[in-house]
Amino acid sequence: MDNRLDSRAFDAALHLLDRQVTDKDGLLVCKVDDLEISFYADGSRPAVTRILTGPAALVPRMSSRTGHLLRERWISLGTQYADRDVPLAIDLHQVGHVGSDIRLKVGRDGLLDRQPPATEGTTLRRMGELLRMRVSSEHPQLRGVVLDVRLEPAGDRFVFRHLVVGPRRPGSLLGYDRGDFKGPWLVGATVKRLHRHVRLASCAAIEEADIDWDRGIVRLGEDTEVGPAAFDA
Repeated sequence: MDNRLDSRAFDAALHLLDRQVTDKDGLLVCKVDDLEISFYADGSRPAVTRILTGPAALVPRMSSRTGHLLRERWISLGTQYADRDVPLAIDLHQVGHVGSDIRLKVGRDGLLDRQPPATEGTTLRRMGELLRMRVSSEHPQLRGVVLDVRLEPAGDRFVFRHLVVGPRRPGSLLGYDRGDFKGPWLVGATVKRLHRHVRLASCAAIEEADIDWDRGIVRLGEDTEVGPAAFDA
């Protein structure tokens, strides 16, 4: 499969989350259980900055009640560990290929370490928190929830390019990219119909202040640039 790092953009949930991570020799390292998001005080666009893995990354992605109970149980089984609730992390500069799996440039020995704290001027969040948040906007085409985040490769980070916004519905992409249906025409037509209301909302002006993490709401302005969710948009 082609390396998505060579493309203009790719989607966080569709192409990164839950993928296997292998090292330079093809040996299994871990699974992508979540992604670290960095918000910058200098106004730079938010970006994915690390792969997160392990129970401390996966459990919070579950539904609020189940996730909360499992998180408490996980911590209680190792109360002697001060960093029990801190996930393991991989810096993105070590990622060399994004395809059917995530391939690293380095070997796996001694690779995984705890996620470091945020540096000055940076606030850390997780992709699992942002996905499925309700979108609040006066824009007539922005209705529903955050289905995904379109990312743009930029050195040691994947910068936010668009939020993929649409109704919360049971339809899936059945293994296809958005707008890239190369399979049977009937399957393509079905998937397109299920996702006909999905839109791309520009992240050019989005800041952490636009996101209410406690209530699960993303506020987007009426003047937000909006486009169709074709993969090459």
